[in-house]
Amino acid sequence: MNVRRCSNASAAAAGRHPVEPACLVMKVILAAAALLALGACAKPETLSAKPPDLAGIDLARGPGPSYRDAITVASVGVSMDTGTPWTSAAGPAQVQEALVQTLVAARLASAGNWRFRLDAVLLTLQRPYAGFAMTVTATIGYRLTEVATGAVVYTTTVTTPGTATLDDAYMSDTRLRIADERAIRANFRRLVEALYALPERGPLTH
Repeated sequence: MNVRRCSNASAAAAGRHPVEPACLVMKVILAAAALLALGACAKPETLSAKPPDLAGIDLARGPGPSYRDAITVASVGVSMDTGTPWTSAAGPAQVQEALVQTLVAARLASAGNWRFRLDAVLLTLQRPYAGFAMTVTATIGYRLTEVATGAVVYTTTVTTPGTATLDDAYMSDTRLRIADERAIRANFRRLVEALYALPERGPLTH
């Protein structure tokens, strides 16, 4: 039965008989399909710049004195592989802003102290095609350089997962975005832990 036949049958019966249940079911199905199509075409939200939860890290103690409020995020790059199999909302600007906020919250970054520069590259963002629980794996490369001497103080590659389920979002695009954010935030948290563990470098000598 198509919609036209349902409408005509309903009109003929107006005032005398209730609308056929099959027609109502068809209209509900078509309306739901239209809403799903609109949701699928909607542009996914961009990556949030919210820093990770740093609970469990001794923020009161902070990093070593030479690193405290002394790191500037110089550049953040995004590899071409981060958009597969679907395009990710994690662009360089969003990743950099989230990284800056993370370092500020961890007492590692300050606008007035440029002793160290941190460069980061989002190498891969492995994302599933589908699933009720979607796990994204983020791999980010970091390099910390002492500006005055050009010495590479620390370099590492960190890989972390992030998962989102139907409890987080119904639409798959939204679940992927949430998983993206969680994977990247977990990566930043691991970076903070590593920077806190760096040995003290002492004052610069001129």
